[in-house]
Order: sequence, then C-alpha cells, then structure tokens
Amino acid sequence: MTARQPRRPRRRLNAPATALPRPVTGMDADQQAERSRELRRAPARHREHHVTRDYSHVKKDLLTILVLGVGVVGFIIGMSFYVQHYPW
Repeated sequence: MTARQPRRPRRRLNAPATALPRPVTGMDADQQAERSRELRRAPARHREHHVTRDYSHVKKDLLTILVLGVGVVGFIIGMSFYVQHYPW
C-alpha cells in the first residue's frame, strides 16, 4: 500500500494583500482617484472563465447520442416488421 500523500492546498480565490493596488506617494487625490477608477473598470479574471468556455464538444456528443438513438429505434421498428412477416 502506498504512503499517504499530503493534500495539495486549494488555490485561494482572493488575491494576497501584497498584490492589491496601493496608493502611490507623490500622487495627489485626483490622480489616485483616476487610477482607482481605471483599476475598477478592468474585468475580474474569474468572471471571464465562464464566458470563454468552449462547449462545442457537447454539441458533438448530443449529435452522436441522437444518431445512436435513431439507429436503435429504427432497428427495433425494423425487427418488429421482420418478426411479423417471418414468424418463428
């Protein structure tokens, strides 16, 4: 039996405090306010995740299921006609 491995920590949802924007010294209040507005306008990365997902494989899978289902139903109907015309 293999030894137990420690769990990998989950990725944190919030950014560490060192990554947050801080006011820069030497900027007056108007410049700081403009900088804050620009930073707030930038979209958050976690919101982009669901928008850019590609679900084309789901359409292909559904089409495959549809074709298989039609084939099975066609086989059942065809065999029922065959058994009616050629009984045991």
